[in-house]
Amino acid sequence: MEIEVTNDELARIRKNKREITERFRDLEGLERTLRVLKLRFLIEQRERVEKRFIEMKASYIELTEFEETAKRDKEFLMAFRKELSEENKKLRAELEARRR
Repeated sequence: MEIEVTNDELARIRKNKREITERFRDLEGLERTLRVLKLRFLIEQRERVEKRFIEMKASYIELTEFEETAKRDKEFLMAFRKELSEENKKLRAELEARRR
């Protein structure tokens, strides 16, 4: 297991080395230290999960907006295609009329 500490925390650890050493010698101190480390770990995990949730929520919103834009674009293109098809029919009819 690896524990990461900031420079400030490292300085406090060095300053309180004797207290920390005594704490590790007695079972109660070890249990308190374990609870503190466990709590710190859980807080870090929660922060990571919250950050990931925010990212996922933003991605979902972006994807939903993209989907709506795609639907509108498809409707526009289908209408445009229909207009082109109708115009082609008219032009073919005119061309046939001229050939006769």
